Amino acid sequence: MADTRIGGAERAFYALALAVLIGFVAWVGRNVIIPVVVAGFLSFFIYTLKETIRKGPLIGRFLPHWFCFVLAFAAIGLFFVFIVDIVRDNVETLIRRAPDYEARLAALTRDGIEVVRRLGALPEDIISGVEELRSRALSTIRPILAEVGSALRSITANVITIFLYTVFMLLERGRIFRKINILSGGARGRRAVNDTIGDIGAMVRGYITIKTVMNLAVAAISYVILRSLGVEFAGFWTLLIFLLNYIPIVGSIAAVTATVLFILVQPGGGLNTAILALALLVAAEQAMSSGLEPRLMGKSLNLSPLVILLSLSVWGTLWGFAGALLAVPITVTLMIILSQFEPTRPVAVLMSSSGKIADIRHPALGSS
Repeated sequence: MADTRIGGAERAFYALALAVLIGFVAWVGRNVIIPVVVAGFLSFFIYTLKETIRKGPLIGRFLPHWFCFVLAFAAIGLFFVFIVDIVRDNVETLIRRAPDYEARLAALTRDGIEVVRRLGALPEDIISGVEELRSRALSTIRPILAEVGSALRSITANVITIFLYTVFMLLERGRIFRKINILSGGARGRRAVNDTIGDIGAMVRGYITIKTVMNLAVAAISYVILRSLGVEFAGFWTLLIFLLNYIPIVGSIAAVTATVLFILVQPGGGLNTAILALALLVAAEQAMSSGLEPRLMGKSLNLSPLVILLSLSVWGTLWGFAGALLAVPITVTLMIILSQFEPTRPVAVLMSSSGKIADIRHPALGSS
């Protein structure tokens, strides 16, 4: 009998072909898939919040499941209304006034380069390179703001669609488990499949919940800082800080940089206010990201910086700003799933930062 086993090279080819096919489908169907992915993460939030309410002290354990779901839905719904209100009140005005702020930033940077040229602090060829970099950076400000505004408007415009997807995902949750039970064979296989799916869901919910709580804490502190300094559109910049903090490494840097540059050129701002805001915002970011977050999240979910950059490039190319926001949660979810099955654990190890990943919760299933 001929040997029908698939070799390593063939397996790699099929994996690459599958990745290309998934990327093509993700790009072509992005207008449909993005709301579904957002709804998927929202369902994680709502289910986690529902369980938190149900297990809460005093009356939580006496509340029926459906009422806990209603409370969780109400909390998430109010948060979405809050985001929509910020986008409606700030984004359009900010984009409309962007040329004025861009002109102030251009004049400020031009004056700074002239001061450096008069002082002779740098060679002329380096100054010429800085001027070229300045002109390119200024030319990207308006497109970036337009992209951010378009992504936020797209998400808020699809609120009803996302809400319906979320509702049906939660309603279908029990039915999906029953269908998986039918496909899982004997009682032992069904139990292992159910437990593994539950463990993967718990780990993903844990990551998303901790990351969201940390981002909310950073955003709240940042809002107090910006309001106390009299920064215009403080709500918008706080929302941007909250969203971009889902992107490790580059997200917080981009959010703080954009906010400080705006403070530098806004009326009543200036260098002193911008430096003070920079120091306070960086302190808040570091206190959470370097101090508290690693203690809560642990090391098992850490992604390699190279994987983070690659995921940002891939999902950002496919889905734009929305893809950049969703890139790391999607990649972390994928790494958690891969870590729970023996054949795919090497891929999860390569994706991690230190090679240490979560143990397989059910070895019998993971090796099958």
